[in-house]
Amino acid sequence: MLSHRAHVIFRTFLATAVALGLQAAPAQAQMRAVEQGAAVHVHGTGICTVGFNEPGRQRSLVAAHCGREGARVELVGGGGAGTLYRSKVYDGHLSNDWAAIQWDPGVRVGGNRLTGDARVHPRDVRLGETVCYFSQARGAQTCGRFSGAADGTFFVDAPLSRPGDSGGPMWVPGRGFIGVVSSMWTSNPLPFLRGGDFIIGMVPQDGPAVPEARLVGVWGQNALFNGLTGPVAEALRVVVDGVFRFFASLGVQGPSALRYS
Repeated sequence: MLSHRAHVIFRTFLATAVALGLQAAPAQAQMRAVEQGAAVHVHGTGICTVGFNEPGRQRSLVAAHCGREGARVELVGGGGAGTLYRSKVYDGHLSNDWAAIQWDPGVRVGGNRLTGDARVHPRDVRLGETVCYFSQARGAQTCGRFSGAADGTFFVDAPLSRPGDSGGPMWVPGRGFIGVVSSMWTSNPLPFLRGGDFIIGMVPQDGPAVPEARLVGVWGQNALFNGLTGPVAEALRVVVDGVFRFFASLGVQGPSALRYS
């Protein structure tokens, strides 16, 4: 039989274990799932937005410029942490500006309530087709029209994003996820040409580098043929891109009136 002293030690140990168990349960209950459109804090950079969830891979997709390689990431408000891994071919500009947040074991990765799990590539989107993005800064979706693409970098004529929206989801309603918010492309007034401000989206998949001259070509299509859609517009899109591919091969850069942020 246990001595009186042993009984006291055992009861003390049991009471302590029960107390610790009761304290651990609420903490576990407070663990939130990582939801599409959620705000995340990237150490050393600031706030970005979750663009697309891949629960089977325990990760979420965002923009590469959201942070440095290996930066720690936390859900704003708590509930999960992970590590940022940028595309290995990100050029620091507008090519392959995507990254993955690999969430720590035990973090629950949710679904894609805004876009659905289906994906669509810019090459399969028509000029003028509706494309939306989620602004966590506004707490709402904002929509515009698809305005062309150069490989995995695409333009949407829509109200400009706000700080913290980078990395957020972009989608074609009824069709699926198209990419993450990368940046904004704006222009000063130019003679005889329509100015324009565009949201630039990025397909989160490694592809070839996109020279700035080709992006100028996408902008030029909209400046010259504003609002044109249909087969003629699609044909012009191919021709204009071909011309600016040639300019890019010569090392031609864009005019100083154009800028991105």
